[in-house]
Amino acid sequence: MENVFNFWFLVVGAISMLLSFAWLIPKGTSQPPGPPNWPIVGSLLYLSKLPHRSMELLAKKYGPIMYLRLGYLNYIVISNAEMALEVLKIHDADFASRPSLIIGKYAGFEYFDVVFAPYGDNWRLLRKICATELLTQARLKTFEYGRQEEVARMVEKIAKYSEEGKVMKLRPIFHKLTSNNICRMLFGKYHEKSNCFLKKEFDNLVDCVIEMGEVGGKFNISDIIPVLKPFDVQGLERQMKHIRNRAENSLSIILNEYRNGNEMVADSTVTDFVETLLSHDGKLDERSIMGVLADMIGGGTDSSAITMEWALTELIRHPQILKRAQEELDTIVGTTRLVLPSDLPNLPYLQAIIKENFRLHPALPLAVPHFNSKDVQILTYNISANTNVLVNIWAIGRDPKVWKNPLEFDPDRFSNSNIKVGGSHYSLLPFGSGRRQCPGADLAQLMVQYSLATILHAFDWFAQPGIEPEDMNMMETFGAICPKAEPLVAIAKPRLSSQVYKQLT
Repeated sequence: MENVFNFWFLVVGAISMLLSFAWLIPKGTSQPPGPPNWPIVGSLLYLSKLPHRSMELLAKKYGPIMYLRLGYLNYIVISNAEMALEVLKIHDADFASRPSLIIGKYAGFEYFDVVFAPYGDNWRLLRKICATELLTQARLKTFEYGRQEEVARMVEKIAKYSEEGKVMKLRPIFHKLTSNNICRMLFGKYHEKSNCFLKKEFDNLVDCVIEMGEVGGKFNISDIIPVLKPFDVQGLERQMKHIRNRAENSLSIILNEYRNGNEMVADSTVTDFVETLLSHDGKLDERSIMGVLADMIGGGTDSSAITMEWALTELIRHPQILKRAQEELDTIVGTTRLVLPSDLPNLPYLQAIIKENFRLHPALPLAVPHFNSKDVQILTYNISANTNVLVNIWAIGRDPKVWKNPLEFDPDRFSNSNIKVGGSHYSLLPFGSGRRQCPGADLAQLMVQYSLATILHAFDWFAQPGIEPEDMNMMETFGAICPKAEPLVAIAKPRLSSQVYKQLT
């Protein structure tokens, strides 16, 4: 009997102690749930080569706000619209900074650019210049003629392939289009001046930015286990440093020519981005000017080209959707001219196709990490200072609680819908939201809409011989952006009046 009494005495005492400790712990200090952590590597073993997919699966078990420890760093992963609203709107200011990743040091010119800069005065100045001087709707309108010329050149190139009955790789064609367009905006009509000695510097700069994305997008063990950083065990930092030095050299030559008033560089009719940035020469650090230009090339080239490739692939896989889009284009545009930018507002089904493509195939499946410098409470969870926050845009776009049949490509889900991609609807976030939203979102949408409308209107599209449309590989690879694992190879056949194509030559 005494033993039984002692047993219950110990149980009651233990419970009392636990309740006492629970009372002392401030309400809401628990961290979000997550998988078990292993020594040194933390949760890293749960992630595959496609971490956005791994995180989506983990979120189904642990919830839409999930804690991961990767190496020695704390991460919170956001996987639904409600939690995205908490981080990107309600606590936007708290999570507005960026972690000091190695790619930011080199791609961001020592964190002096827009994408990787920590939240502070320098970033606010850059963001203001982008929002009020570089990327306004009125400013983008001034470059409309250049976009039309570059898209027409793309159509001419595709038409030549189609005349010869050749299959074509679309990714290089789309890359050429987007890089030419962004370079016209940044540096003027350099490509129209065949004797411009700076052309090799422009070409080298574009190559460097693309290479930086490829190298910097790889998993870097030094980011999560800082003790390994001095050893650069994967050699990635050495590669990024070499690429940045090449880019910096080209940018220095270009900027010096601008400062010396070289008329070969600037377009006399339109003030380009470099001229605008140099008008702030006394306020902006040289690294900020270089960083913004590199950001613009990276955001305006790769991501738009990859988005167009995904969209065209989906349309080839779904010929009935392609046909319906072409019927809309024929009704609005006709068959005796190419699409004009002024036609775009009158193409609601095309807009729905592009939204559906952004939902299923965001160029960045995981947003650039957010970072908090002080403790933040989200609902009942305490997010400790110096936590990296990842918004899984890919998972949010496939949330079955929001999207019916989320794996199906169905533009009709956006018919008569007020959902926009500008960051105000947290179930569709291809450009992020809040203070750190992509400043080039309007430009990217313009480029994708106009280019895709034009090639759908000008050509019928088919899978390469031997491949059934439904058998096309739809897997992606992960990096700074998320392209198709197998680049799109297709056949195009002209569908407009022959005079339309003759006028391009």
